[in-house]
Amino acid sequence: MKASVIKAFVVKDLKETFRDKVAVFWMIAWPLIWLLLTAYIFITPGADQPKTMNIGIINRDVSSSSPFSGLILVRALKEAEYKGVKLFNVKTYESEDLLLEDIKKGRIDAGIIIPENFGENITFSQTSLEIYVGMKSMQSAQINRYMLERFIEEFNRVVSEEKIAWAMKFIPEEYVDPDIVKGFLRGLARPINTTFTEVLPEALISREAWIGWYTIGAIGMTMLYSGLNIGSTALLEERQKGCLHKILASPITPFELIFGKILFGILSLSIISAVIVAFGVFVCGAKIYWSPLRIEHWIAPIMLLVLALLTLGTGSILSLMVKSVRGASSLSTSLGLMLAFLTGIWFPREWFPEWMRILADYSPATWAVDAIRKVIVFEAGLTEVAHHIIGATSAALAVLAIGVAIYRRMLRKYLER
Repeated sequence: MKASVIKAFVVKDLKETFRDKVAVFWMIAWPLIWLLLTAYIFITPGADQPKTMNIGIINRDVSSSSPFSGLILVRALKEAEYKGVKLFNVKTYESEDLLLEDIKKGRIDAGIIIPENFGENITFSQTSLEIYVGMKSMQSAQINRYMLERFIEEFNRVVSEEKIAWAMKFIPEEYVDPDIVKGFLRGLARPINTTFTEVLPEALISREAWIGWYTIGAIGMTMLYSGLNIGSTALLEERQKGCLHKILASPITPFELIFGKILFGILSLSIISAVIVAFGVFVCGAKIYWSPLRIEHWIAPIMLLVLALLTLGTGSILSLMVKSVRGASSLSTSLGLMLAFLTGIWFPREWFPEWMRILADYSPATWAVDAIRKVIVFEAGLTEVAHHIIGATSAALAVLAIGVAIYRRMLRKYLER
């Protein structure tokens, strides 16, 4: 096996590939477009900051003589802030029909109807509120509902404290310990005092880190359809250009040809990965937690190599199903994009229904990407991802061996013609 021959194949294929505008678009431009859309649409700047809701209010408790009234709730909504951001833009309505119409048309996010005797009932017993949440989208509806629920929960807490303080004025301290009574009343109003604290992995604390997460996903997605495409068209392109019989008639051995094609595929996918990382970091602002000083972080480039070998080998198997370069390219791109979404490489598996997770759970490509993410994002140790590494590597070597055998069989059949 001559290194000069293999190098010649690699250089030739690299030049031909990166001169092809269509190939450059699918291999480089397409994943960059996806990454850019994700960074500025799905993970918009300021996405980790509180949002301001547009909310409509109908206050029917304007003449209450009790200490509390609907005006206090309206004022609390107007003054509510979190991290210096105003939470609600409050608009007053007189007509319930007009309020509901504006919610349906998306002019406001939600509406609250404060009933008559709201203040009196909240002072001496229990009151109620009618809250309408707009459904412009499932995501916005969930966010708006959560914000209103948290606001009402906090308002309930403040009102309960005020009512307890008012009730304590009528309890003589000489007969009972005021602290015991106050604690008992607080228990009645709020039996469980819960505090929720979000604990994120260090690598997912910021927007930049989330973009880094999707940068890895973009590499995995590109590896799938580009690797399948390179593997499936490797010999078909030479045959279509009329070069295959000349190569086989020369002193070049089939193994040199096959090895040159595989090495070209690995280098191409490596270049694409480097471009995606550079674009993610310098254009989209991604932050990827990778340190060459940490041994376990070297699992990431190793798994990328494994993923490249896996997709190249799978592509060679796909070449048995097609007769032309166009057919192989179309099949590889379609299958690769579909698998990128269905195997949890781009979208988290947790979003899938149960029956769709089967493909993701048993996909060697997913094992490789999961190993990268667990090490870089969740700081997993080698033992925690060993099963992913062994599974993905074993599958890649097996598929690559089958692919090489298929290439040799195709070359043998071509020689026999």
